[in-house]
Amino acid sequence: MSIRQSPAVAVTLRDVLRFVAGYWRRQPRRLSLIMVMLIAASLLETYLPTTLAALVGAVRSHDGNAEIVHRFDTFLLVYFAQMVIFSVAFRSYNVFEPSVFKQVLDDAFAHIQRLSERFLINNFAGSLISRITRGRSQIESFEDRILLDITPTIFIAVGSLGFLASQFPALAGFLALYIVALVFASAFMVVRVSGPPQAIAARAQDTTNAQLLDCIAGLSTTKSFAQEAHETARYAATTEILRQRTTEAYLLGNLLWTVQRVMLAGMLAILVGGGVWYVLHGRADVENLAYLTFAYSILQGYIRGLGDQIRRLLTSAYDLHGLINLMREPEDVADVPDARALAVTRGGIRFESVTFTYPGKQRALFEGLSLDIGPGERVALVGHSGSGKTSFVRLLQRLYDVQSGRILIDDQDIAPGTQRSLRQAIALVSQEPMLFHRSLRDNIAYGDTAASLEDVRSAARQAHIDDFVMSLPEQYETLVGERGIKLSGGERQRVAMARAILADRPILILDEATSSLDSRSERTIQQALKALTRGRTSIMIAHRLSTIMDADRILVFEKGRIVEEGTHDELLGRNGIYAGFFNLQSGGFINEDAE
Repeated sequence: MSIRQSPAVAVTLRDVLRFVAGYWRRQPRRLSLIMVMLIAASLLETYLPTTLAALVGAVRSHDGNAEIVHRFDTFLLVYFAQMVIFSVAFRSYNVFEPSVFKQVLDDAFAHIQRLSERFLINNFAGSLISRITRGRSQIESFEDRILLDITPTIFIAVGSLGFLASQFPALAGFLALYIVALVFASAFMVVRVSGPPQAIAARAQDTTNAQLLDCIAGLSTTKSFAQEAHETARYAATTEILRQRTTEAYLLGNLLWTVQRVMLAGMLAILVGGGVWYVLHGRADVENLAYLTFAYSILQGYIRGLGDQIRRLLTSAYDLHGLINLMREPEDVADVPDARALAVTRGGIRFESVTFTYPGKQRALFEGLSLDIGPGERVALVGHSGSGKTSFVRLLQRLYDVQSGRILIDDQDIAPGTQRSLRQAIALVSQEPMLFHRSLRDNIAYGDTAASLEDVRSAARQAHIDDFVMSLPEQYETLVGERGIKLSGGERQRVAMARAILADRPILILDEATSSLDSRSERTIQQALKALTRGRTSIMIAHRLSTIMDADRILVFEKGRIVEEGTHDELLGRNGIYAGFFNLQSGGFINEDAE
């Protein structure tokens, strides 16, 4: 199955606002306090030109030292009051915002944990990481623009126009219309001109990050095949596309900046030029001109950045599309409402007329498959690749839901049960076990995170890995590297076996569990496997038939059907497909080219 990213679903600015506001609502008191303080500080700042005009008027009129000092004290008091309130608001915001970051990251991580195997197969890990990390940073920018920039700007503009209207109503009305025009022009430029290229550049960044992660993960393969030049050229082609998309976004952003600066010059001409006109016609005095000049100084400081704030707001909104689409991704396999935990003790398994088709496929893999596996039975699955063996255990783990029929464990339908309780009843040792970049102790204890070191060592001894671990300088605290790269294939599988032993679950799945072991290690591990599978319902997928000869029952799969079943000796006696596999083995494996 080819790797592809999920198609994006259209996201509107309203969707982004609703998404971000959902996190704001989790801290209502702190957000309310921040908003009240920002509004109060903004209104006080708009009052500063009035206090300055009063001071200038007192000086010009020679009102006396006491009055001048009083006006000066009032000016300073208002200035420092708004400064202190702004500082307290920012301090509260510095506590508010990291909590939002944590909630976003936690929710995204938890959502990915719930997504289906199909989604994870069809999306680059690097792209998912890029969406989450960029979303975390862009939600910061989005919040900053709305709460710290746009909200104060709105109240500064409204307050300034209100004070201006009390003295020069015509000028205030004309200026209000001009500001509205400036905002709409800026928004239009962002939405129609500079915003879409920014979204395209963001997707190009996702692709670049995904390819970088893919190349680094496969670096050993690249070196093995001497393809460094090929990978370098391939990555350079991707970064060239990123450069082109980013350059286009930057150039159009610069065009927006130019338009905004020209329009701000017009606002200066209206406000200060209007004040001069009033003075020349005897309808204003020096105090009024001082008021207008200082009001413009404050207002333009906010309005000047408004266009850039809108651009950055919408840019952040575009960059949040990837995260929002990720959080919208439906759970293909979801617990039903009021799902109950399964109580699995014996491990009996029954497939009842199961029909299953992989998503995107036309032909069903299983059609009416029925099978009983008794509690504690050791069953082996044999067949060519694609015959249905791995799909069988995937359905048992409920990584996919069946289209019809039922799967029961201990006479309980797994579909209405919780996925957590189902998977807590199953231990898995896969052909290529996944180890985390953590210590050996952590990886073994993943089957039981509350296990003591002695419990971990006991499981490791049964998996014949304890001696190796104890020979390491840091012993069980040794880090295994990303995906366990510091260990050999056989060592990784023995760690996975120790993990399964420690998990001690009623159902055990062994998917080519000894494929990475040499013959001597395999003989040793076989004894551990017999002890591990004793008393547990065990399902063993194997190409190396020597590992399953003592199974209670062997099921031969072919094109989604069970075509033979019996013990090793019974199947050899029938001289059928299984016997053909056994005779065609090379080194103990099924010949995959055999028909």
